[in-house]
Amino acid sequence: MKTSSKDSSTKIRTKARMFDRTGIAAALFALGTAVLPGYGAAQTTGFVHPGAPLTLSDLQTVKSYVDQGREPWRSAYEQLANDGKAKLTYGMAGPYATVSRAPDLNLWPWRNDMVAIWNLSRMWYFTGNRDYAKKAHDILMAWATTQTAFSGRESMLDLGDYAYLFVGGADILRGTWPDWTDADTATVKAYFANVLMPASNPYGENMFGAANKGALALNALGLMAIFNDDTDTLNRVVAQTRTLAHIGLRSSNDIGMLGDSLRDQGHAHGQLKSLTMLAEALWKQGIDVYSDFDNRLLAAGEYFARVNELAPTPFLPFGTTDAYYVADNTNRGWGGAGGGNIALNQIYGAYVVRKGMQAPYIAQRRLWMPVDNSSFMFLKDVDTSTATPPAPLAVPATASITSGLADVDIGGAVPAGSATYADGRWTVNGGGAEIWGTSDSCHFAYRALTGDGAIVAKVESVQNTNLSAKAGVMMRTSLAPGAPRAWMAVTNRIQAEQNMQNLSVYGGSNYGNKAFNIANTVPSYWVKLERIGNMITGYVSPDGTNWAATDVGRIDGPLPDTIYVGLVVASVANGTLNTSTFSNVQITGGDGGAPAAIPAAPATLLAEPGDGAVPLRWQQSSGATSYAVLRATSSGGPYTTVAANVTGGSYIDTTVANGTTYYYTVTATNAAGTSTNSPEDSVTPVHPLVNVATGGAPNDSANNPANAKYVFDQNSGSYWFYKGVMGWLQYDLGHTETVQRYTVISSTDLIGRDPKDWQFQGSNDGVNWTTLDTQSGQAFPYRIQMHSYTVANPGAYRWYRLNITSNNGDTAFTTLAEIGLYAAKP
Repeated sequence: MKTSSKDSSTKIRTKARMFDRTGIAAALFALGTAVLPGYGAAQTTGFVHPGAPLTLSDLQTVKSYVDQGREPWRSAYEQLANDGKAKLTYGMAGPYATVSRAPDLNLWPWRNDMVAIWNLSRMWYFTGNRDYAKKAHDILMAWATTQTAFSGRESMLDLGDYAYLFVGGADILRGTWPDWTDADTATVKAYFANVLMPASNPYGENMFGAANKGALALNALGLMAIFNDDTDTLNRVVAQTRTLAHIGLRSSNDIGMLGDSLRDQGHAHGQLKSLTMLAEALWKQGIDVYSDFDNRLLAAGEYFARVNELAPTPFLPFGTTDAYYVADNTNRGWGGAGGGNIALNQIYGAYVVRKGMQAPYIAQRRLWMPVDNSSFMFLKDVDTSTATPPAPLAVPATASITSGLADVDIGGAVPAGSATYADGRWTVNGGGAEIWGTSDSCHFAYRALTGDGAIVAKVESVQNTNLSAKAGVMMRTSLAPGAPRAWMAVTNRIQAEQNMQNLSVYGGSNYGNKAFNIANTVPSYWVKLERIGNMITGYVSPDGTNWAATDVGRIDGPLPDTIYVGLVVASVANGTLNTSTFSNVQITGGDGGAPAAIPAAPATLLAEPGDGAVPLRWQQSSGATSYAVLRATSSGGPYTTVAANVTGGSYIDTTVANGTTYYYTVTATNAAGTSTNSPEDSVTPVHPLVNVATGGAPNDSANNPANAKYVFDQNSGSYWFYKGVMGWLQYDLGHTETVQRYTVISSTDLIGRDPKDWQFQGSNDGVNWTTLDTQSGQAFPYRIQMHSYTVANPGAYRWYRLNITSNNGDTAFTTLAEIGLYAAKP
């Protein structure tokens, strides 16, 4: 039996109040002791349902916009309503007992039904028709009571990609549908806990796949943990998201590059989308990880948008356990998956709408991004919800060390080695046959380390006793040959090498014993090892701050309280000493006695074109205690200091005038002095024009307003389909506006149907037209591509028209996705 929208709405609100509590207590932020010992325990007062990732407030807001006919929400909802997987006639594709990815088995039936659960649950909420909820419920329960396994090498990829669909759909039903029962909740919880959650991370505790793959796993686990009211699992996910440097928020650098940024933009987007979707779901439970690492997800979103908007964007060597990248050969300009519409809308909502910050490149990208039948759920212009930042992470700190390292020759290394310190440098002499693979013959200058800790060093030189001679940092559970160990080193082959022997390593021996090129022409690079709980992570860096986690291993069996940490040298010519040198040696519990050295200049700087402001981010310099921001109005200076004693890697310059081009550089300072200037970046802050093509009346030369409206719905995912090669589109604003710029966005249809020649015209009576701009030979090589045109002599008009005189070659039809009319507003 169908209910009226009014009756259904009342019951929705009543049901939701049962779940929409104020959120999870601050203690939920504590890191789970079962995963990362020493990081605290968890307590919670309850979970918010729906809230993974949409709350009742989110749903109410979107529904009100749809009901009001506001764009682009209404046109996107129409896409949803017309989707076959959102209809009551949808035929369930499953269920099956086993689903697998790589190899694929019953994968598409599972995917299709998960999308249907999401679509039908939303259709229930938007229409109030219980039949939609019942159908979504029945599909979900069929899978929950039938599927017993999700297998395959890449199971976590689908679970991460589809988590917000099947968890989000289930949570909408649970929190809003009056016929949902406690037994339904128990059934779905069991399905998630026993079938899908184990498949989200088949690699074992804390291992995960690299970057994109691991972030997908975290997203799946986090969203399902929220639905399951599973505090312990959610604590672990929060800990892993904030701590594991090969997949989570630490899989990034100060300027916003992610572990997969130099792999390709599709995988970079996947990592960004997963971390953002999880951050949004955590926000709905009262946990603000958006604030972590100086608003790192904002930096990552802006970097991704800037790169793919093809703005000049520097890069730094970076990577993850899959690969370390010293060059950027990626597909900049990537526009797949709607151009990143869900992730960037969530980031925009989190930082711009909720926190009042600026995201210029995301805003620029949002001007053309399509709004599809899922992404409109995450598009918002108001949000007053709040969450609390977690306690600061207890990542092991380090201090310089000038004495106290003991010497040991391991595995028959001869002659006897030594380690000495002078003037900020350690010199280590060592023999040894090799430490590659299972070999364990080297000189080790070490100290004992109890509990969590880290060691950092810059390898300054490696004597060429052999091309494979190496110098670096090592952690090991004992001093006996063959003991479980991890090391990161640099060789005379101008490569970094890593080894984790007798540890459980993500990627197995191929990853745990690997060599890769570094961004240097001499064997000099930074290396680091970090122990947190039973996990050891190995890093490399060109500068001592831009750390890429390239190796991750787990100590299995009895976990020793004390391990041995220090500098390692292997001459790979046993019987001959190799003399290698190290600077910037730091260790947890170090004495801090090394003299300060003038820091290097920040490796790169990014300036953004804000409105009355220029947000700046730079890669921090090792050893710096503060930074100065310098600005000029011509390239190369002269510069004036606009901010001094800045801590961290970001600053917002609000002493700027829109329309003026500025040139910035940054210097780093400590007790020893001030660095040279960073690379320069230039930017022109601007007050953005506003698209005023809203609330008016569209029409076209076929007198078909219903067709013309698709060009003015602020959604490039829909388009005007016109029979003919010449025709016009017009918009009656209902009042006069001075349009200073207009945009034209190509459709997803054939290139030949794109407009080629036109006049842009204005009128105050809808009859007499003034030509404001003329274009010819316009081409749109890409689908959903935006071109922008400035009106040289704008005037105040009520009607605006694009009079198309030819297209790009099609003899029958012309199509167009969107026309934007931009005017200055306060």
